[in-house]
Amino acid sequence: MSKAEFILTPATGKYFIGRKELISELFKEALRKKSHIGFCLYGRRRIGKTSALMELKYLLRDKKDVVVVYLSLYDLADLSLRTFGQELVNIISSAYQEKGLLPIKIKMGKLLGASLDVVMELLKNAKIQASVLEQIKLIIESGEKKENYSEYIRHAFNLSEKLAESTSTKCVLILDEFPEILRIENGAQLVKMLRTQYETQKNVSLIISGSIKKTLEMVAISENSPFYKQLVPKHLLPFSEEETEEFLKSYMGKVDRAEARKLHKLTGGLPFYLQFIGRSTEYRGDIDQIIDNFVKQEGSLFFKEEFEKLSDKEKLIVISLSKGMKTLTDIAKETEEPTTTIGRYLPILMEKEVIIKEFRGSYLILDSLFGYWVKQKYGNAP
Repeated sequence: MSKAEFILTPATGKYFIGRKELISELFKEALRKKSHIGFCLYGRRRIGKTSALMELKYLLRDKKDVVVVYLSLYDLADLSLRTFGQELVNIISSAYQEKGLLPIKIKMGKLLGASLDVVMELLKNAKIQASVLEQIKLIIESGEKKENYSEYIRHAFNLSEKLAESTSTKCVLILDEFPEILRIENGAQLVKMLRTQYETQKNVSLIISGSIKKTLEMVAISENSPFYKQLVPKHLLPFSEEETEEFLKSYMGKVDRAEARKLHKLTGGLPFYLQFIGRSTEYRGDIDQIIDNFVKQEGSLFFKEEFEKLSDKEKLIVISLSKGMKTLTDIAKETEEPTTTIGRYLPILMEKEVIIKEFRGSYLILDSLFGYWVKQKYGNAP
């Protein structure tokens, strides 16, 4: 078996490691045409959510009766109702065009700026079912009413159902980085509207993902969220030690188990870090020196902005934690701040997902590599 090459893009095929149970469940559910079950994938940044979603798309690429539509809200040029609606129409129609299920030569995106009469004239000879043609008409009409783009998005979202119904396919609609939707004007209302529309659909399975657990709880996980019990929550965890070792073997062949464990502990089993360090060093040489050099040379690329976003008090606490302090009392002593002050900031840092509570009264920096960088950069400061 040839060794894989380290990559920084979402991993699929031979590059994809682990997540076997998750991918198997998503794949099997996608093949059940009469199933309407959707999913909410969540996990910390750099955990591999996008890779998991792209691997699902990759595995379904040759299934004629399943059409996968993928949109990352993070990649939208601007977060507006108009742009979101346009992108929905574009990606849904393009996915069906690519499978030969929507007999239109021109991209739908180019039709959205035209008048209804022009669009209908262009489509009159296309072999499109009446229900799909009517949906396109609704999209164009609602797009012309600039005061109500929510209707435009509703019709755009429903294009997936009409196309799936008319072509006897199942549409798997993936909206990556879904929490970004709350940054759109009236985003909370938009989520509720999408949930209402999703309830009426029979041929679409929705999969959303995001890094910020608190935001996803507002959207899909908590009992009061719009998509509660509409989407099955799936928490992506870091690689286990065994998965980290499997990852390294696929890229390097033979791996020293002790070094693999050391690397796993420092990276926290985050696939992105494992890829990036491998890309930079190919893990050649002493593992301690590799890690030390990588953090010194590349650490600021990842962590400086993240650290600078913290308040002065939060920075002091994070530096203290990086040096091994864990309890409120020890952190207060190290930072020379009152325990009441430290106690006020710890929940804030947990909410920001910078630290976690290891167990009662004990705290850790969530991202091990970030903690290592902080210690190297600021741990020896007076």
